Amino acid sequence: MTKMEEKDIQIYGYRWIVLLLFMFTNITIQMLWISYASVTSAAMAFYNVEELSIFLLSALFMIVYIPVTFIASWTIDKYDFKIGCGIGALLAGIFGFLRFFAGNNFTLTLIFVIGIAIGQPFIMNSVTKLSANWFPESERTTATGLGMISMFLGIALGLLITPLIVVDLGFLMMLLIYGILALCSGVAFLVFVKNKPPTPPSTTTVSEKVLMFEGIKKLFKNKYFLILLITFFFGLGIFNMITTYIEVIVIPRGFDSTYAGILGALMLVGGIVGCVVMSGLSDKFHIRRILLIISVLIATVSLFIITIATDGILLAISGFFFGFGLLSASPVALEYAADITKPVPEASSNGLLMMIGQIGGIFFILGLSDLKMEITGDYFPALLLQAIFLLILSVLTFFLKEEKSGNR
Repeated sequence: MTKMEEKDIQIYGYRWIVLLLFMFTNITIQMLWISYASVTSAAMAFYNVEELSIFLLSALFMIVYIPVTFIASWTIDKYDFKIGCGIGALLAGIFGFLRFFAGNNFTLTLIFVIGIAIGQPFIMNSVTKLSANWFPESERTTATGLGMISMFLGIALGLLITPLIVVDLGFLMMLLIYGILALCSGVAFLVFVKNKPPTPPSTTTVSEKVLMFEGIKKLFKNKYFLILLITFFFGLGIFNMITTYIEVIVIPRGFDSTYAGILGALMLVGGIVGCVVMSGLSDKFHIRRILLIISVLIATVSLFIITIATDGILLAISGFFFGFGLLSASPVALEYAADITKPVPEASSNGLLMMIGQIGGIFFILGLSDLKMEITGDYFPALLLQAIFLLILSVLTFFLKEEKSGNR
């Protein structure tokens, strides 16, 4: 570790411009990903394919993330934030725009969607590197939290806006609008984002970091990081399963697709509020462990209520706090991981956690699809099983140690 003098430290206002441009890029790639989810019927008619094919367009992002995350993390570690994240921004912009020109050619669309999906880990794995390069220790969890919030905002906007555009302007015009947004965000990122400020934002910098593959070995020898891996696998996996199946979860209880959309949005809003609150508390009081425990406990209690609730208001409140609990844990956990695994590069720990979350999503979405009541179709058994998993997870988080922020 290299210690700098306080007089050498300067915090630059441009850090917020860099963060905003990163958030814009992250929002657009999430909108590209989720753009088929809320207009599945229209997409089936436009491409003249079955429902499973439309599902594949969204699932590809989780599938592609798994192998590409290692390349993305290595690139970010080797060439730093701007080049690493810039590759993702460029891929999203180019292939997001080309998707419009594929028209109703499903095969060509599939190829362009894969191109967009390859860009996603380059962007998402960069968030802690951005925080480390530009923000002081007192703001790093907040910066990471805002980066994560941009992901949730992109998903929420994609779910809410896409049907409106398709109804008013048509499916092809939706592809064009999203393509232009992605291209603009990619160009803006490459032109205006700087890799790091002229002087470091912290008095303590890591002078030497291990190579990515050596770092991965160290990560798997760190028992606290292994707990975080389990947390992301179950936490993000369960959240992805419930948001994916939200409509079929609420319909057997007497609610319609409109209510399902509202409930899904409330979960995301809860996540956004949770990220702001928990990230702020983490930076203010320099704590991580206790906040992770609280977040998982809130999510656990909320999911148990969701499992048995049939009242619309109770479901809505529980959905909000379910998102608050699970999603607010993400930025705190990512910064905690960066602290406890130094000198392993931030992108390596960040990328591995996000990847295991994607694997968890695939596992729960596919593995629990048939775990429901035979007569009513209620997903009570699947929800109960996942609530039990979260209960076990909440116990596991007690075994984490408190690592004071500001040690990187």
